[in-house]
Amino acid sequence: MSHHYEEFLKSKNWFDKDLDSRYIHLGHPYAILLSENEGQIMLRGEAGTDHGWNGEEIFTFTALHELQEWFEENIGE
Repeated sequence: MSHHYEEFLKSKNWFDKDLDSRYIHLGHPYAILLSENEGQIMLRGEAGTDHGWNGEEIFTFTALHELQEWFEENIGE
């Protein structure tokens, strides 16, 4: 996925501290995973210990505007 996704997530204080395309925010129970063709928002299992690897998928997006709409509707940003 493009650099635009990374910039958007960083502007909302979501970070990929392990540099493995998993963005987390300690204040939210989600992880955002980016791949070449799509992104997924996962509910983090065990409230943060797995960083999204074992969580339940709750949303898939293929365009930046879809991710931005999800943020507005679910996080209020």
